[in-house]
Amino acid sequence: MNYQQHYHNDALEFDYWRKEKFSPTEIRRNQSVYALCNIEKGAKVLDVGSGRGWFSLYAAKQGADVTALDLSEDNLQKIKAVDPRITTVYGDACDVPIKDTKYDLIVALEVMEHLVNPQAALLNWESLLKPGATLLITVPYKETILYSLCIHCNKKTPYNAHLHSFDKAALIKLLQESGYQITESHLFLHKLLTLLRINEITKRLPFCIWKHLDRLCALLGDKYSFIGIKASLKPSC
Repeated sequence: MNYQQHYHNDALEFDYWRKEKFSPTEIRRNQSVYALCNIEKGAKVLDVGSGRGWFSLYAAKQGADVTALDLSEDNLQKIKAVDPRITTVYGDACDVPIKDTKYDLIVALEVMEHLVNPQAALLNWESLLKPGATLLITVPYKETILYSLCIHCNKKTPYNAHLHSFDKAALIKLLQESGYQITESHLFLHKLLTLLRINEITKRLPFCIWKHLDRLCALLGDKYSFIGIKASLKPSC
């Protein structure tokens, strides 16, 4: 089975639009990502690997002109049903089938770790960015990738289909080698807050207060769940 078919089947087998919505930890993850973006009304936004559409739907509510790209037609149909203003495109992150549109913001949220060739995707996105536009990448931070034995092919299979693990240096190097310059980098969602169920206990706290709590946890080590990096294209000589 190729990876395109895998993600098609994944969306059919697992209900990412479940009734219980997002957990307190997922909500804080989402809020942390929103805080990294300055989405202006009318901005053109491309959500690569949009999945269940949480970012696309948020950006559309801010007044952005949003395109959601995914390998699951089922998820794309559900995004469109919730907000018909969103343009949905079935396609591969490494070969985006959009040629005549440029974007103010491209996001790839927890996508890079799934790609067979992350650099091919980064190079593909260059032609889709307006001059001075922003690329936002988030990935699991220093993830230990676990494997199970596939009962069908008898080969090691990574949990959650994660193929790569990134730390800050590795992700920055990948972006720079692909023609990007780094503008910001942030660690977020400290694992201690999840382990001690603090996210659940403090779920009614405003994000601005929770954010300081998350940053304070850095005193206990950089055991964060995610890293987010904002980049733009290097200026041509």
